[in-house]
Amino acid sequence: MSDSPPNPSDDPKLLPYLEINERLTQLKKSHGHYYQMINLEVWALIETMDQFFPGSWNRFMSNRQLSMKQFLQRQRSQKPSPAPDE
Repeated sequence: MSDSPPNPSDDPKLLPYLEINERLTQLKKSHGHYYQMINLEVWALIETMDQFFPGSWNRFMSNRQLSMKQFLQRQRSQKPSPAPDE
């Protein structure tokens, strides 16, 4: 017995296997392009906002950091402390 995967071209039943792999590869590439486009759009929005409202991105990020710290503090204070093992 061989541990290598079957060769799809040897068996016509396995051709969909090849098609599925090709589709998955195309989908991964498509997702990569999608996320690159989102990053580009966000960057363009930030640049535009900074042109009209200088320093808006810095203020946004400072507020976001403060909000995250407050959120984490609330989460920690709401968690019941673990009971010590006896």
